[in-house]
Parts: sequence; C-alpha cells; structure tokens
Amino acid sequence: MSRLLLAMFATVAFAGITQAQQSPLAGRWDGYWISDKNGHTGPLHGRFRQIDSNTYRVAFHGRFAKIIPFWYTTKLHVEGAGDGVVLLGASQNLPLLGEYRTTATATDTSFNATFTSRKDSGRFVLNRR
Repeated sequence: MSRLLLAMFATVAFAGITQAQQSPLAGRWDGYWISDKNGHTGPLHGRFRQIDSNTYRVAFHGRFAKIIPFWYTTKLHVEGAGDGVVLLGASQNLPLLGEYRTTATATDTSFNATFTSRKDSGRFVLNRR
C-alpha cells in the first residue's frame, strides 16, 4: 500500500513540475501585420521559443506587398505578467529601419504587438496555430 501511495505522490509531483516548466507562448502562431502609417498589410507567422523565464526568441516571417518575403528574429523580454497575460518588449537596430521597438500583450491564444521604427509603426496580430 505504501508503494502505491509513493508512486501516486511521485506521479503528481512530476506532473506539477512538467506543467510549471511548459511555456505558455512557445509554439507556432499565425496572423497578420499592418502598418498604421500607410495601411500596408500581409500575412505573418511566428515561432516562439522560451530561452529562460524572462526571454522568448521569436522568429517572424511574412510577406510585404503580397509577394516580397521577409524574416525577422528578435528576443522579447517579459516586462510583466498576471491574470493569464504576459507583457513583452524588445528594441534593436535593424538595417534600413533604424531602432525597431516592439511592445506586446500575449495570452495562451493571442499575441497583439505594436511596433515603431524611424519610418513606420503598426501592429502584429497573431493567434496560436
């Protein structure tokens, strides 16, 4: 009987550890981007991978002007969290765009970000695949 209780306790304990280590944002996301300055828009996909408890590496890819592909990789840093919502931010210098800033609000199923650069600003709207 004690072995059964020990086995049940171990199963519950390890299940809790596994759930705590899973990233709520990791995985593939789909949606679109839109420029607030000129109305350009296109498809957008993201692959989120958690690096540590405060950082996600995100690889975005999409299309501009319906046919021109683009790829963009960034590290989003957790700036706050609570009630199932994660606040993220990033800033980096990109060729032709200068400083590119991103702020985002994410849940288990949605990712809504704003971006600003020297010549443009807009939004990324993604949902879990």
